[in-house]
Amino acid sequence: MLKLFSRFREFNHSSRYVTLLGIMLSIASCSTDFDIEAEWRDIPIVYGFLSSQDTAHYIRVEKAFLEPGGNALEVAQIADSLYYNPSVVVAIEKISTGERFLLDRVDGTAEGYPRVEGPFANTPNILYKITRSALNLKSEEEVRLVIERGDAKVPVTAETTVIGDLELLENLPREPINFGAYNTELRIGWEVSTAARLFDLRFLLQYRESDPNQPSNLIPKTLEFTLDRAIEREDESIRVSYFLRSGDFFQFLGGALPVLSAGFRVFDSIDIQLVAAGEEFLELTKIGQANLGITSANEVPIYTNLSEGRGIFSSKATALREGLSLGPVSIDSLQNGVFTRDLGFQ
Repeated sequence: MLKLFSRFREFNHSSRYVTLLGIMLSIASCSTDFDIEAEWRDIPIVYGFLSSQDTAHYIRVEKAFLEPGGNALEVAQIADSLYYNPSVVVAIEKISTGERFLLDRVDGTAEGYPRVEGPFANTPNILYKITRSALNLKSEEEVRLVIERGDAKVPVTAETTVIGDLELLENLPREPINFGAYNTELRIGWEVSTAARLFDLRFLLQYRESDPNQPSNLIPKTLEFTLDRAIEREDESIRVSYFLRSGDFFQFLGGALPVLSAGFRVFDSIDIQLVAAGEEFLELTKIGQANLGITSANEVPIYTNLSEGRGIFSSKATALREGLSLGPVSIDSLQNGVFTRDLGFQ
């Protein structure tokens, strides 16, 4: 999933069109081809994830363009082909109260969010912004994105429900973590708001490694272990659990870290990182998984929750539980277990 923030780019040279989109999960085989013989039309492209935890909210609003017979690579470098003009109005409405909040047009690079190098023009990098204090999102609040393009066009809209705070439970797992026999399971639990439907769960493993040039100097390092990118909430309970097989933890370490030719390692702690996304992202994921079996036609329908165009407008939230230590049993397995005994942990 996500590292609940990410970019979304798509390029189809054979169809002579270019479009840009942002996405939190990598979903293959998404087709967004247009009829290359069709007349030009305005196709809005939107990417936005609101989080009540963010100090500012950014929405990417662009347009797809059709260039029959043209060179898509060349057109992709023309900023005017990607962005609407400054007269476009981008707003967020609170559905329950009718309040309307206008977003400012900003350059993402100047805001500290440069565009990744690729086929599309990097300058300018237009985003639409509103601060947390101005919007003041509430848990479970329903909001609507509205894009007014002028010229009597019908406004483009999309709706989502704001995800409330996540809480990783202090007793699931308890500290210190004691991974048992390889076939036992460690339970990780968290509590969520109603709007949270899909989760990305990761371990950030903190350890130190001796410097080959100065063995007494220990270099801090972090290793990311993705437990699951798409944990679906199966019912309406506010509590969700994930079970990690102990053997999978040590097997991951054994495959991710090289054997040291000299020196040693010290394991420090585990941070648990959780990201939640809303119903819209769950539907996007389901479509990405659909019809991809060995007997399928590999024709995947396009997901969008916009009233017109392509893209996704949803909500996200994050939680982090830091500094969990390993118990004696886990340390012993790390030092002497079949998967990790050659990694030099002390």
